[in-house]
Amino acid sequence: MALALTLFAVPAAGLAQAARPATMPPLPLTQIDERAVSADLDNRAFSLTFAQPVAINDVLLLLVRGTNLSVVPDPSVGGSFVGDLKSVTIRQALGLILKPLGLDFIADGGVIHVFRREPETRLFAVDYLASERTGDASIGINPATRADGSYARLTTSVKGDVFGDIAKGVQGLLSSRGTFNVDRKAGLVQVTDFPERLDRVGAYLEAVSDRILRQVQIEARVVEVELAGNKGATLDWTGLRQTRDSERVMAALSAQGTVTILAAPRLVVLNNEPAIIRAEGLTVAVTPQISEDGVVTLSLSPLVGAPQALQADMIARVSDGETIVVAGFGRDRESHETTSSTTSGGWFGRSTVVTKKTTELVVLLTPRIVPLP
Repeated sequence: MALALTLFAVPAAGLAQAARPATMPPLPLTQIDERAVSADLDNRAFSLTFAQPVAINDVLLLLVRGTNLSVVPDPSVGGSFVGDLKSVTIRQALGLILKPLGLDFIADGGVIHVFRREPETRLFAVDYLASERTGDASIGINPATRADGSYARLTTSVKGDVFGDIAKGVQGLLSSRGTFNVDRKAGLVQVTDFPERLDRVGAYLEAVSDRILRQVQIEARVVEVELAGNKGATLDWTGLRQTRDSERVMAALSAQGTVTILAAPRLVVLNNEPAIIRAEGLTVAVTPQISEDGVVTLSLSPLVGAPQALQADMIARVSDGETIVVAGFGRDRESHETTSSTTSGGWFGRSTVVTKKTTELVVLLTPRIVPLP
C-alpha cells in the first residue's frame, strides 16, 4: 500500500521561516512507492504536481527530503517550476525539471550538484574535397570551323557545395546559444552548444559522411555491332530485354552480327559525382546515386559526334550488379576494297568496290557498390 503524505513548501524568503505554518502554501500530494525503499537516484518512484510556480531551490529540497541524498545548488541557479510528474525517479525528475531552465546536475556519491548549463565545443572531421568538379567532353570538328556542322559538345557540372550544405544543416540543429565554424581547407566543423545539441550535430555529420563517401565501381563496355543481313537492319531486342547479365547481353549481340569491343574501362565513382567515358566516336557522362537499399540510379548522357551529332539524356535505376544497355546509335559504314584485273588484251586495271554496312554502337554499364571499409 502506498504511503500518502501532505507536504508544505518552504517560502522563497528562507527555510528559517518554516516555523510559521500559517504563511506556507500547501504543496501537492506526494506518493512514495514503498516497494522501492532504496533512497538513491534511481530506486525511488514518486509523483508530484505543482499547480503554482515554486522556486526551483525549494523543489530540489523537496526531491531529496526523506532520502540520504544531499543537494547543493550553485548560487546562479534560479527560476521556478510548474508541472505534473507521474511515477518518476529522482534522476528522471531532475532531468525533466532542470533542462528547460538551462540547468544541469552531476551526482558525486550522495551529493547532487546543480549548476547552470554552459555550452561545450567539439570538433567534427569532414573528409571531403572542398572543390567543384566539372566534366567536359568535345567531339567532332573543331568548334572554330564547324565545317560540316557535325560538332557536338557535352558538358556536365556539379554545382553543389558540400560544405555550404553542411553549414545549413548544422545551423538548423543548434540552440539559440549555439555557434559553429566550417573550415573548408582543414575539413573541420567546430561547433559550440549544449551536449545534446552536439550529439545531434554528430549524428547528422556521420549520416552525411556515410552517404557522400559511398562508392560504386562502374564496369563499362562500348561495343560496335556490325549487323548481319541487309542494309537498314536493326538490333532485335527480344532476347536482350530478358537479361540483365553483361555476358548474356554480349552473347545475344554476337548472335546478331560481328561484335567489336571499342573500350572496356572500369571506373570507381563517388556518390553523386560525374564520370566521363570516352571511346571511338562516343562519349558518355554518367553520375551515380547510391540508395540505402542497394539500388543505383544512373544519370546518363551519351553523345555520338560523327558522322552526325546524336545525343540522349536519361535516368535509369538498376540493382547492384545488374547491367543497363544503352543503344540506338545506328550508322552506316562504307568499306572500300581495291581489286586488280587483267583484260584479254593484256591491259592491267584496278577497280574499287564500295560496300555499305550497318553498324550500331551499344553501351553496357554494370554498377557494383563498393563496401565501405
